[in-house]
Amino acid sequence: MGLTAKSTWFGKGVAVPSASLAAPQAKTRVRSGNDTREVIESIAFAFILAFILRTFLAEAFVIPTGSMAPTLYGRCKEVTCSQCRHQFAIGASDELNRSNGTLEMRIETATCPNCRFENDIKDRPVFSGDRILVNKWTYELAKPSRWDVVVFKFPEEPETNYIKRLVGLPGEMLRVWRGDIYVRPGLDGEYKIARKDDPNKQRVIQQSVYDDTEAPRVLIDAGWPERWQGVEFPANDVSPADWKEDPAGWKADRKARSFSITGNESQSGKWLRYRHYLPTPEAWSQALENQPMIFPAKPQLIADFCSYNHYAPMGNGQRGEPDPYWVGDIAVTGRFRLGPAAEGVENANVIIELTRGVRVYQCVIGTDGFITLRMSDELAGEEAFRSIARSKSPVVATGSWFNLEFANFDQRLCVWINDQLVEFDAETTYAPPALYGPQLRDLSPVGIFAQGREVDVEELRIFRDIYYRADRDLSDGRAFPDAAVSPSEYSSPGRLAALLSDPLAWGAEYEAHAFAAEFPALGADEYFMMGDNSPRSQDARQWSNTRGADRRHAVPGSALVGKAFSIFWPHGVPFMNDGKGYAPLPFFYHKVNKAQNPDVENYPRFSIPFYPQWWRWTRIR
Repeated sequence: MGLTAKSTWFGKGVAVPSASLAAPQAKTRVRSGNDTREVIESIAFAFILAFILRTFLAEAFVIPTGSMAPTLYGRCKEVTCSQCRHQFAIGASDELNRSNGTLEMRIETATCPNCRFENDIKDRPVFSGDRILVNKWTYELAKPSRWDVVVFKFPEEPETNYIKRLVGLPGEMLRVWRGDIYVRPGLDGEYKIARKDDPNKQRVIQQSVYDDTEAPRVLIDAGWPERWQGVEFPANDVSPADWKEDPAGWKADRKARSFSITGNESQSGKWLRYRHYLPTPEAWSQALENQPMIFPAKPQLIADFCSYNHYAPMGNGQRGEPDPYWVGDIAVTGRFRLGPAAEGVENANVIIELTRGVRVYQCVIGTDGFITLRMSDELAGEEAFRSIARSKSPVVATGSWFNLEFANFDQRLCVWINDQLVEFDAETTYAPPALYGPQLRDLSPVGIFAQGREVDVEELRIFRDIYYRADRDLSDGRAFPDAAVSPSEYSSPGRLAALLSDPLAWGAEYEAHAFAAEFPALGADEYFMMGDNSPRSQDARQWSNTRGADRRHAVPGSALVGKAFSIFWPHGVPFMNDGKGYAPLPFFYHKVNKAQNPDVENYPRFSIPFYPQWWRWTRIR
């Protein structure tokens, strides 16, 4: 991602000295020559001070493209889905010619990540990229850290600034495999997963899968199944598609988007589970035309769908490729209230469960307010759960509402209560199971279990981790021992995406044909950079090597410009005229080369009036 630099004027507010600080006198006169000189000196000093600060301390940049979405937005459009009211952003940099900035095409539709409705956005306002501030002195005082967001000089074009996330440190070998990043120190040792140093940083970059408060009512009223449902929990070898609603279990208030169960109703143990039903274009067409739903719903695996990239047409006039990769690292959030244990129930627990392949992970809330984390390879035949850790103190109070998030990212379990990370008496990291690959229950990867307790829950949301794709550029002709090595993690994404409703077939296909991407050890002062928007990030995985470097994926320490630390101006939000504002002058519009693009209809590149998008004035993590 190339960046546009902007000067940051820290010189504003430099005082212009007055001619005298004494009490005013009736006939005191100041020579105009001295006064003019002082003004000129003050202005010159302000410019010099701004230049020094820009050179050595901080600089502002504009994000042009979406390789770091959703952390940072490039040129984009913001959308509120017309069906479920979910808000999301889509990249719009493909509309422009990169070399001269002229408008070449118009993005017409964008796919909602929450309900998959294709929204008409052709006339929605477009926004330039985020403005960010970069600390240029940070790496003079300390070494760069993994997961920093860094501005650096692109090795292939040193005059161009790029911004990415630093994932590889000096001396490390890297492997991108199954959506995660693994590192090892040179040729010795084993590859180990590279976890986020701060679990709170993980929450910033996770991406939405489904928000139950924004359910698509039109589609559901037409017969599409609800994703959260109280179900009878069958044997493990039965697909969640065949699970039946449990009329004696959890009660759903579909208007309030909440669920509840009493202590007596849950004495035998009752499940509320999420099934990943993704609406199809055919289902939406039938619902909107009041036709019978003839395309049956099939739950799917959660995949690496990135709404920022899903718009039509793409720059080549086509829709983008499907997102075929299963993402097993997920999190669930909700607002809970727990009642006391019912009389006569010995094991009154509430369990939040996440599955990933053969492994089941559980967050168990006891009546004493403590939380226990445990896991079992239940789907591989292991019956007993083994405890991982217990909270150091009670964190849940009976009878009070609280927010809970339970996450399984990067082979580590984390729990937040009311946005505070829970401290446990042991490490919550774990070694992965011997068997990889999705199982049938990954079609229903999240569940809430109640036994002998009254439970109310609402505002249920599911998120997923970034899936880092194992793509490479082999264009420099390096010889590989295996001639079948692919530059992509999987060469036929459409074929893999077609198997997302059949986890076992998906796993077999992936294991048979997918590749990991491995990169040679970095030098003593070299770093590896990747974008958060992995499907559309031109980063160290795919850089060409016209310069003939031994390690073309490496960024030398001397090329680091600084650490991005703040979004200081996301973009203005226009108001009036149905949220589009007004563009009264030609200056407000794009440039269009009508000789080359006679059919492209121009539209404003910015509008007035607008107000600042203050909620995204945030620290970059």
